[in-house]
Amino acid sequence: MEAHKLNTITSTVVLSHRFTERRANAARAHARESAPGLAPGDRLGRYTLLERLGDGGMGVVYKAHDAELQRIVALKVLPPDVCRHPDHLQRFRAEAQAHARLNHPNVLTLYSLMELSAGEVLVLEYVEGQTLAQLLRSQGPLPVSEAVRLFVQVLEGVAHIHRRSVVHRDLKPSNLFVTQDGIIKIMDFGVAKLLDNSDAAQHATMAGTLLYMAPEQINSRGTDYRSDIYTLGVTLYETITGRLPFERRTDFALMHAHVQESPPRPKHYARRVPPELEWVILKAIEKDPARRFQTVSEFRVALLKLGLIERRQRDAEVIQAAGTPHERDMRRYGLHQRGPWIGGLGFDAALVATAAFLLWNLGVVPTPSTVPSMTPLAQTKPVAVKTAQIAKRTPVARPAVRKTAVTPPPAPTKAASRDRYDVVRDAWGS
Repeated sequence: MEAHKLNTITSTVVLSHRFTERRANAARAHARESAPGLAPGDRLGRYTLLERLGDGGMGVVYKAHDAELQRIVALKVLPPDVCRHPDHLQRFRAEAQAHARLNHPNVLTLYSLMELSAGEVLVLEYVEGQTLAQLLRSQGPLPVSEAVRLFVQVLEGVAHIHRRSVVHRDLKPSNLFVTQDGIIKIMDFGVAKLLDNSDAAQHATMAGTLLYMAPEQINSRGTDYRSDIYTLGVTLYETITGRLPFERRTDFALMHAHVQESPPRPKHYARRVPPELEWVILKAIEKDPARRFQTVSEFRVALLKLGLIERRQRDAEVIQAAGTPHERDMRRYGLHQRGPWIGGLGFDAALVATAAFLLWNLGVVPTPSTVPSMTPLAQTKPVAVKTAQIAKRTPVARPAVRKTAVTPPPAPTKAASRDRYDVVRDAWGS
């Protein structure tokens, strides 16, 4: 009976989600079709467009120059045709309202909202770098210490977001930007929820990306701060393993997995993951919100207690403390621990011993049996030892070893080495 009830609820939610996504995709397509009227060199108020950066949820994002403040900014433009739809315009302004509450180093800064003839425009901070999703696609899973370092920053930014009564609801890798200096910037508040806003549109349960969605959203139980914790747990799982915890090709199967199925242990995909980090990840993606971390601050403290960041910083300090480039290389490869005997006289002695052994086997050095015995100098005369008197070692014939040519296996192509779930990730547009 419970299974039937769950299937009925999930089927209804699937249809609702499909309808919502269909409307959102139509809005994005409409924005893309309306945007070609804007080109590099065009002016929007005091801003001159430099290049188109891509799509940003409901709008199109451009790089632009601020003529008054002499700085580079990002402009997110909602074209006029899309603005005529009340739902799209309301969602765009809700994004601005949620974003305007925030001011933190790990959150992309919103400067202003403008109403122009070209449409509604958000003026945003411009940063150089790439999203975490792009980083994972180009480099694969991140080292554990690097992933933890980035996620501590993410959690600091999300803690600020939650203190401002905002639930992001879409903290996936494509919404986490990594600057060239390794600083995290959280962006895209298009589906953010204001907990102190009674607007019904703000409390839609199926906002977000299904690959990362919390079970309570799927079960229509509403969302709170712990829903962001679940999404972050799934994102950290993917950052370290290169896989998502649930691999399904249909929305119904994916929803069922989020609600009912236990995820594989991260160690199943990445053996280097410490058990303590596994515990942190699996606690963050518990089905029951009451069993997760109750705040992102608890999540952050659990990551810091692992000591992975301190270990990484300590290794970096050891390398930086070295003087010459040669010493830095020695420290980087762990060679600085060798003593002077092994690295100096011991190495010379080993070379001498090796040379003597080779000369002995080649017959250049006389064997003890061929050298005349030496008598006291008072009883004998010096004896000249001729080269002909030195017995040469006769090489021992060894049976020929038949060599069989072994054909090495072909190197895997880049396409073959890609994780098969990347296809699913592409299909979901994440």
